[in-house]
Amino acid sequence: MKITTKKIAEAGLLFAIILIMQTIKNISAFISGPIINAVLVIAALEIGIWWGIAFSIITPLTSIFIAPMSPMTMITQATYGVNLPVIMIGNIIFVLFAYYGRKKGEKEFIFGLILGAVVKWLFMWGCADLIIKPLFEQNLGKLVAAVNKVFSTLQLYSALLGAVIIYPVSRAISAAKGKKDE
Repeated sequence: MKITTKKIAEAGLLFAIILIMQTIKNISAFISGPIINAVLVIAALEIGIWWGIAFSIITPLTSIFIAPMSPMTMITQATYGVNLPVIMIGNIIFVLFAYYGRKKGEKEFIFGLILGAVVKWLFMWGCADLIIKPLFEQNLGKLVAAVNKVFSTLQLYSALLGAVIIYPVSRAISAAKGKKDE
């Protein structure tokens, strides 16, 4: 993977979008979540898979500092950070399904976006129910509702709506690149 000034600039722009979305996470995760999911996949598709994976790992970490009152940050504090790898792996799952789906073709890309969203959700929900809740029941107390919210249908909603954003944006970028090459 060759790192160019253009790739660094594109990564900087996408990371800036992530940081901006994290500042509104306390206001609405229903807005910030889908856009962050979209940016993770767009980074993988347009800059390279390793950028998408890196953003998938960095994003939950930066959220702790930028959105200290978000349910995810409160869960992180209550579980001593055990939820962070779950979020990171969930993000990576979504990115990988979308990336490899697009490599195979148009229909596979759409299928990869949808299947990636569902698998991410199942993984995160399963980890929350089977690992996080049982291990930290005493610490979670009132945060059980937040755990349910963060790791349940909100993840599915965020990834699926992110897919709805990703598909046309990806097509627009591809079209712009095609015209640029002519």
